Amino acid sequence: MTILIIIGMAVITFLFRFVPLLLTNHTNGSSKVQALLEYLPIAVLSALTVPGIIQVDPDVNLVGIASGTVAVILVLIRKIPLPFVILGSVSAAILVKMLTLYF
Repeated sequence: MTILIIIGMAVITFLFRFVPLLLTNHTNGSSKVQALLEYLPIAVLSALTVPGIIQVDPDVNLVGIASGTVAVILVLIRKIPLPFVILGSVSAAILVKMLTLYF
């Protein structure tokens, strides 16, 4: 039964990722529909990421907010490669956690 659930989730995940590709390449719809389909993955990723950032540490919400803010700043302003963004975010989270433990 567990194998069937895993296979079902894999198929659904694949379809959710593959169908928008088909729609964006073959639709001759209006520019509003094209813009919607273009920005849909970013909106979904944001909707999944933001609650996770806020709930990183239930005791200190500032840890997730600080690491998320550092990640956004590094990606948007400096165009830094992903490993350095991850390192910066983790460093910010550790720094904020240490500061909240001492103060």
